[in-house]
Amino acid sequence: MRIKNLALKMQIALNIVMLVIMLPLSVVVYFSLTNSIEKRVNRELINTTRLIQKTTNLFVESTVDNHLRAIAEKSESLLNYFYTLQKNGIFTYDEAFEQAGKIFLDPELGKIGKTGYLAGINSKGIFVLHPVAPGYDGSSSDVVKNALAQKEGIYKYMWANAGESQEREKISYLSYFEPWDILIFASSYTEEFEYLLDMSDLQSSLEEFQIGIDGVVMILDKNGDVIFHPSTSSKNLFNDSDGNVVNESLYEIALKAEKRPGQVIRDNYLGEVSQKKRQAGIIYDNNLGMYILTSIPEKEIYATAGKIRIIFIVGWLLAFLAMNIVISLVFRVLLSPLREVNRVVSLASDGDVSHLIEVKTADEIGGIAKQVNILIAKMQEILLRVKRDFDTINSSIQDLSSSSDEIMTTSNEQASAVKEIVSTMEDSDSLTKGIEKRITEVTRISEHARSIVTSGVSNVEESLTKMEEIKVSNNDTIAGIRSLGEKIEAIWDIVNIINSIADQTKIIAFNAELEASAAGEAGKNFQIVASEIRRLANSTVNSTSEIKNKINEIQHSSDRLITASEDGTNKIEEGGKLTETLHATFEEIMETSEISADSAKEISSAVSQQVIAFEQILLTLKQISEGINNFVVSTKSTSEITRNMKEMSNNMGKFMVSFKIGKSSASGSSKGTSPAGCPMIGGCAFFNNKMLNMPSSANMFKNTYCHGDYEECARYRVKQATGVAHETLMPNQDNDVDRLIREINNTK
Repeated sequence: MRIKNLALKMQIALNIVMLVIMLPLSVVVYFSLTNSIEKRVNRELINTTRLIQKTTNLFVESTVDNHLRAIAEKSESLLNYFYTLQKNGIFTYDEAFEQAGKIFLDPELGKIGKTGYLAGINSKGIFVLHPVAPGYDGSSSDVVKNALAQKEGIYKYMWANAGESQEREKISYLSYFEPWDILIFASSYTEEFEYLLDMSDLQSSLEEFQIGIDGVVMILDKNGDVIFHPSTSSKNLFNDSDGNVVNESLYEIALKAEKRPGQVIRDNYLGEVSQKKRQAGIIYDNNLGMYILTSIPEKEIYATAGKIRIIFIVGWLLAFLAMNIVISLVFRVLLSPLREVNRVVSLASDGDVSHLIEVKTADEIGGIAKQVNILIAKMQEILLRVKRDFDTINSSIQDLSSSSDEIMTTSNEQASAVKEIVSTMEDSDSLTKGIEKRITEVTRISEHARSIVTSGVSNVEESLTKMEEIKVSNNDTIAGIRSLGEKIEAIWDIVNIINSIADQTKIIAFNAELEASAAGEAGKNFQIVASEIRRLANSTVNSTSEIKNKINEIQHSSDRLITASEDGTNKIEEGGKLTETLHATFEEIMETSEISADSAKEISSAVSQQVIAFEQILLTLKQISEGINNFVVSTKSTSEITRNMKEMSNNMGKFMVSFKIGKSSASGSSKGTSPAGCPMIGGCAFFNNKMLNMPSSANMFKNTYCHGDYEECARYRVKQATGVAHETLMPNQDNDVDRLIREINNTK
């Protein structure tokens, strides 16, 4: 059966093409999305596993560091306690050290984790405190050397306990107790960290991780014992109570992870409780001896893909239905504009451009119709613009002719004015050169005055220096006298002490005489000695009395000398103040003379520049005069060109009569020849003042800038931007617009 309907043929062909293209494309897109979802989930599993590993490591490190630090600081406090008892005399050093060592090395109190312990070494590297090898000399060990160099903080190193051959990674917190010269080690092997941890804190951090809906995060130790799991009650996920493997899939991927520690292994396995098949990411942390695992059910991964499959099927069915309805409607109206296009193009080829096509569709045929309408509209616009420009040019030619005459008259007047200005500037130039000579002489005198004042200031400054030296010397003298007085006071105290001793000696001698008298003949010699001692004591008292009198005389003389020196100091200070006043006066004079000299120099420089400027102005005015003469010549040439343009416009008018534009177009032409005028034209200072005596030139500017697109006028743009109408700006000075706007806004 042959199909005669063109629209139906095209609809069937498009449906076949769509099926051939879209069906394979849909299959490819579906499987690509499924694969992309699976890759994204796997990538997120790996990233989440690494993030949990970092979180666990950070928690373990911070917890262990804090734990070891607390033990080290407590141990330092213990040593400090016994050191305090030693200082207070309660214990000797050996007793205090022995008591502290007993507590320090207690098997229970000093134990850290499983095999960690406390130890202490002195600055020579000797283990003065050690639970197994006290007195061991570790000075040759790099570990001991580095620890002694560090003294405080976390210290990581490789170490083997006594009786062990294999070194293991160990972490210590170092704390130095200086009074006893002991560096405290609080240490634990990294593989024994689990004995130092409070897993409840880690569990609260891991519970915040959410993987999909039924995703699981778990941490197992090396034997499969559960360290963290959000839901399971099993204690071991590898083996049952008899040691038999209960989850072979999980056990196998754990073995893979252990063979490649630090790398995330992605694999499938059956769930540990629900037996759902899962995608898992597992990593074995060799330092912690733990498996870190994240998993998500495969059903959850592919649930999104199932939804996408349904959406694809329903979407394509709806798309095919909508497409067939749209195609049927489109082809019904697709061919109707073609006849109208043919008719309008035929009329336009005959010169009638007054008709347009009614566009009813937006397809290629509708596009052709739009382009034909645009072409006809462009032709109408061109013809209208040519007619409008023809009228404007015709009017402008007449204005240009009149303007040329006005410009020639104005140019002659300007030439005469420039000649007068040149004459005046020559006189000003001669006067300025005379002023320059006078200013040069003033500058020389100012420089001489400044040198004299500078010499005076130097002399005053030297006087000030000498006065200050005299003042310092006098102050030193007063200080020496006062020091002598203080030493005399000290002698006075010594004399009083001697006097007191002599009085006591007299009393003792008197008592000795009494005792000797009581002793009879046996104490007679002792009585003679006691009498002689009392006589010497009396002589000492008399001598000290004379010394006191001399000291009083020296003190009175010293006080009078200090008073006289202080009076001299006051006179020196008064002289210094007068000299400083004189110095300040000279400085003011010098500053004034410098200002005068500098001002004279600046005036001289300004006058010199003014002379140069006058010479430049004279040269410029002469060039302007020559330019105006040349401008008069060019104006004559402009008049000849104007006549030729008038003849060309007449020929253009005859050509335009052969085209028919239509009523609507004519209406548009009418509007084009009398465009809306600039709203500023009525009060424009340029036309009302500057161009008042040049009507032809004013009309030329108005036709160009004040009618139609008047927003291009430089005066209009400045007024719109600043609100200020510039007095002298011309409409065609576009280059000055931005500068004037900035200047006016800055002055507001």
